Amino acid sequence: MANVPLFLFGNGLSMALSPVFSLKAITQRFLESLEGDENDFLVELCGGVDNLNFNDFEDNFSKLEDAYNSVVKYNLFIRSEVGQVFLNKFDLPNPFLDRHQSIIKSIYNKYIFQILGLIIGNVRKPSIQEKLGVFTKFLKDELTTADKGFVFTLNYDLLAESIMLDDIGSENFTDFCSSTSVFKGTDISKFDFDPALNNHKYGDDYTDSTIELHHLHGSLSLFYDYLRNKAIKFRCEDIFTYDIYNNIEREGWPLYPAIITGGGKSLKMSEYPFEYYYRVLKDLSTYGKYSKLYIVGYSFRDDHINELLKRWIISVQDYSAGLLIVDYKSEQVEQIAFKIFVKKALKLRDEIPAQCFAFGGANSIFQKVGTEAKPAKKV
Repeated sequence: MANVPLFLFGNGLSMALSPVFSLKAITQRFLESLEGDENDFLVELCGGVDNLNFNDFEDNFSKLEDAYNSVVKYNLFIRSEVGQVFLNKFDLPNPFLDRHQSIIKSIYNKYIFQILGLIIGNVRKPSIQEKLGVFTKFLKDELTTADKGFVFTLNYDLLAESIMLDDIGSENFTDFCSSTSVFKGTDISKFDFDPALNNHKYGDDYTDSTIELHHLHGSLSLFYDYLRNKAIKFRCEDIFTYDIYNNIEREGWPLYPAIITGGGKSLKMSEYPFEYYYRVLKDLSTYGKYSKLYIVGYSFRDDHINELLKRWIISVQDYSAGLLIVDYKSEQVEQIAFKIFVKKALKLRDEIPAQCFAFGGANSIFQKVGTEAKPAKKV
């Protein structure tokens, strides 16, 4: 039996490093940071103060995204030749939506900058070793002794990447980004996301590694270059050194963060570059191509991910021999409720065996024996 572990990390892994990574903590800090027009706009957009969700900013942010996309689309129409004819023909006032668009964008940027601030303050090597040392050792041992290993992240912070860089080394895994000189007009090294290059030698930094890192919901080091229609990546340290996020805003760099947050996640998975990551997980899961599945800190609230996990469960001979769900709930009542919730989320008829759960956080992880894919059905 081939040894092929797959790790799926959710936001809970980041919360193990620091409670400030919790969605509730991020939400509280974000809402408290808004002033003037920005605060009034968000309150109005969400239907009043009583409708603001102080426990999960994703709910507020989905409304923000919807408003921004609508304003941008209508603003483009108004600015067009046809749009001007439309205004004149029906004697309509020009809404001048640039200000609306600017406010929404500034709120979005504040959210991103806040997350960056949390990362700068908390994703530190000493802290990782102190709080997640047992887990990081397990991850390294499992991946480096595997026939093939996969890491898929749902948390778009840089924690998983930092762990792999420190404990496994950039030369021993691939994230499908290859060095392509520098970003235009700067001396900042950039790396183009191009999976096709993984089939050929490309520069000194190319690796034939058996370990793959996939950012299902993107990463704060990954950006979409809309002039070149490419996803590019910067080194984590360069993002901070060159203040890249502020330069995007101040200097008008043609980039925006390649991350998925807010509403409509399943629809966004069809967009570039996320569709590649999702397609890989879909293929691996549908045909039972991994023997072990370690799920760490995932809430099971993303239907598009749950669907693929279910595919793997029904495509292998004995999923209980290969599945381990690691969570942080300490109270027995909460653990029981979580087990019931996971069963419903995965649409399973039977209870998930107790040996498929490890409560007590990331450091409570333990090795699974593994399973095999079911024989292909004869046509």
